Amino acid sequence: MSHPLILLELLENIFSFLAKDKALYPALFVNRLCKDTSGPLYWQLRKFKRVMCGKTKPPYCSKMVYLKLAGLKISDELLSAILHSCPDINFLILDRSHGFSNIPIIEIAKYCLKLLHLSLDACTAITDRCISEIAQSCPNLKYISLASLYRDSNISSASVIEIARSCSNLVYLNLNRQPSINDKSICAIACSCVNLQHLDLSFNEIIIDEAICAIATG
Repeated sequence: MSHPLILLELLENIFSFLAKDKALYPALFVNRLCKDTSGPLYWQLRKFKRVMCGKTKPPYCSKMVYLKLAGLKISDELLSAILHSCPDINFLILDRSHGFSNIPIIEIAKYCLKLLHLSLDACTAITDRCISEIAQSCPNLKYISLASLYRDSNISSASVIEIARSCSNLVYLNLNRQPSINDKSICAIACSCVNLQHLDLSFNEIIIDEAICAIATG
């Protein structure tokens, strides 16, 4: 028997009554069930795209703090419109999303200054410049996930060193399958991010004993 909360009709009814100004209404658009092109949430997502890219933005935009658009095809236009309109975003999750370039990712550094949680797993558009600018502009970041799905990432140790320099409050860092991350950058993380509790370096074969020792004694 299916759990009732996965029913699209029930979700739509619940979220439509949450608040008069629909501050939580965006939850309709971040649920992965919206990938069902025959369901009502798919059409709500299409409506959301038209609204976000239009001249007039709904009132919930300025209050949005959590946004998850995982596994979706997103254009530069839509992602830029979201970032421009939602300055209070604390949690941004774009895992496995595609269709956009590095341009709106760089804009995260300009428009999401309150960011605490950033997850860009398997996003091929990210580059060293993207990560460096985000780290410099969002020093309060506590959670960063940059796992690569096929070890064909565009980021290098330069990104990790900038994270170490700028994000001293970091608690979680995922660098799974990042083939260009070396021991020097990991040593920098060990020295600077003293509050780090979770570090994933799985399948990074060029990291040597020195980096592991630095983590263990840091």
